[in-house]
Amino acid sequence: MRLHIVIKIISFTLIIFLITLNAQAKNTKITIKNSFYTDAKKQGLSHATINTIIRTLSWRLNFNALRKNDKFSIIGSEKNHPDAIFFQRENKNIQAFLWGKKYYDKNGKSLQVGFLKAPLKYQRISSKFQYRRYHPILKTYLPHRAVDYAAKHGTSVYAVADGIIKKRKHMGALGNAVFIQHGGNYETVYAHLAGFAQKLRRGQIVKKGQIIGYVGSTGRSTGAHLHYEIRYNGKRKNPLRYKIPKAKQLSGNELKKFKQRIKTL
Repeated sequence: MRLHIVIKIISFTLIIFLITLNAQAKNTKITIKNSFYTDAKKQGLSHATINTIIRTLSWRLNFNALRKNDKFSIIGSEKNHPDAIFFQRENKNIQAFLWGKKYYDKNGKSLQVGFLKAPLKYQRISSKFQYRRYHPILKTYLPHRAVDYAAKHGTSVYAVADGIIKKRKHMGALGNAVFIQHGGNYETVYAHLAGFAQKLRRGQIVKKGQIIGYVGSTGRSTGAHLHYEIRYNGKRKNPLRYKIPKAKQLSGNELKKFKQRIKTL
């Protein structure tokens, strides 16, 4: 009699588990016809879920350069954080799986990459981040929310992390400048460049350590150096002190559990 009751309890528990798993595994498919936001809303995704997807994949994908018939598959949307996000375009595929509060690729590597400590091999820091600095050209005190790295003219300048070229042009006082978007929150600025790397263009995806330009003295500058900024949600941060979250690689037992988890997705 007791065995019969136990079997019933186990069966009921299994049914509840399968129903829950099926609910969590809801698959939303999106084919780009207009824009990701518009097409995702048509498929019933919430504003918060759409922002999560954009924030997550922006390290690897330029949402402003999506093509018609690009495809997304979104599995689950518990608390606006899908269990898995898939992107497909001909030979380009991106996969992101939720583990804890962050997203990882199928090998357990964080989609958010780490940053280089500095974007070039420099000789010295000629001007630090400060809110009141005497400007040698304008002859007045102004904020300097960047770090100036003195280096030889023509020294290679590198992207500090994977990202997307947001701007690449001459910008008045900044001279030749490159703005790179890293994910949904971070942006880096490289200014007074002598020139840009060959074939570098707006909207291009660049990798950590890739050459983007060369040290110069264009714009409002008194000598060869790189003006470098880090911005978080549009606010300038001190590159020498601001702690950017490090990229994580799952390992050991955690990686094993993660891989077991993604097999179901």
